[in-house]
Amino acid sequence: IAPLPLARASRRRWREYFASVPHFTCSDPYLERYYWYRWYGLALNSIQGGVGNYQWPTVTEGIGFFHMPITYSAQCHVRELRWKHDPAHAQGVLRTIFDHQKPDGALHGRVYMNHLEGTDFYHANWGDAFEALDTLRPDDAFATQLYPNLARHAEWLVSTRDPDATGMFDVVDQYETGQEYMSRYQAVDPKADAYGWENRIKLKGIDVTVYAYCLFRALERLAPRVANEGEARHWGALAIRTLRAVRGPMWNAARGMFSDVDPTTMRRTDVQAAVCFYPYFTDIATDDHIEGLERNLLNPAKFWTHYPVPSSSVDDPLFNAQAEWKGKRHVCPWNGRVWPMTNSHVIEALGRWADPSRPALRSAAAHLLQRFVHMMFHDGNLERANCYEHYNPNTGTASVYRGIDDYQHSWVVDLIIRYCAGLQVTREAIVIDPLPLDVETFELRNVRIDDHDVSVRLDAGFVTVTIGDALHMAPFGERLTIPR
Repeated sequence: IAPLPLARASRRRWREYFASVPHFTCSDPYLERYYWYRWYGLALNSIQGGVGNYQWPTVTEGIGFFHMPITYSAQCHVRELRWKHDPAHAQGVLRTIFDHQKPDGALHGRVYMNHLEGTDFYHANWGDAFEALDTLRPDDAFATQLYPNLARHAEWLVSTRDPDATGMFDVVDQYETGQEYMSRYQAVDPKADAYGWENRIKLKGIDVTVYAYCLFRALERLAPRVANEGEARHWGALAIRTLRAVRGPMWNAARGMFSDVDPTTMRRTDVQAAVCFYPYFTDIATDDHIEGLERNLLNPAKFWTHYPVPSSSVDDPLFNAQAEWKGKRHVCPWNGRVWPMTNSHVIEALGRWADPSRPALRSAAAHLLQRFVHMMFHDGNLERANCYEHYNPNTGTASVYRGIDDYQHSWVVDLIIRYCAGLQVTREAIVIDPLPLDVETFELRNVRIDDHDVSVRLDAGFVTVTIGDALHMAPFGERLTIPR
């Protein structure tokens, strides 16, 4: 086959792919460039399905060792791919993981093409990933298929990770959170960093507890559609138990921080890590907790570094910005590096509270999103967008020594759509509320919601929204709520 026809075919396929997603332009060239770079990365790491254990379209986490579907990043891919006009790819990500669920309800951490040996396990926020997809692209048939798998996984968490019914869930090794080498684990076992996947520690993890809570709430909302009210009450009771535990034993009112808990003493470890902000992207956190979010997250001596947000607080005794753990550079340390995965979560935490009545949090959310995206360009070079595993919180320097780039271990497209363009979709309404990023103009179009084409445009200080044939306009900073 001649090269020219192949080149034409490649260009045609790329045009078709980019036409299947929302179109975004922006006066900030970094935001615009990165938006399209992330769609490009998702395409490069996609698997079309139909071979071996990959019977559905899905996405791998990255290149090399990471070139297979991995549970910790699959939650991110669902959030991004739900914006495609066809939900099949996002649904395929979930199907690829849950089709291979173990008999006891646990999940394989990695799904290999031709075997399922040595797959380990990772925690992930399945509840919010499913809710994000189901809210934008509701599909009762898919929800009915997935519900039993989600329910079995939730019951596995309850029986194996909270057998004492505390409402808090165990981490049993430093790897299964996807966040190894940090003080969190040393607080319950000084040798935690020397263990492998042997399940030799126990830590009531704030992150995995929040994930469990989100799963219970998703199942509670889903059960009446696909099962029965009795099951909804069951999930609701589990959610309330966890909510009370996070607001109770896991909350330090004096410090204004949520925390892991040592199950041997049932006392907080009070290790300050970025995951301690995860309750803020749920309704666990209330107005009573917000002062702590501002005091700790926005503190330059803790988390508000030149390039936020370090995975561990700057004042952590084992903090290191250079990817070193106890004097040695490591592969994947979480004792101070900025991880895109964590930033995606923290932006969600800020975004939940970034309404006009809280200008400090609103400005912080906008700053973090824009700073996060700018960080992922080599030396500010607009032509060199990328995504590495982790970055220096002071200089923004990427972990190039690892040789792992084009890493799909976060969600960014979803953040740009929802917080830069301000397009928030609930089950009842389309809400337009762009955050005050340093941009003069943007345009988001070719968005499909229900049976409508939706566009959002900022120009001359006004936001214009088109939903089908209907036109809505408001000054920038004034929220628009349009019933679905």
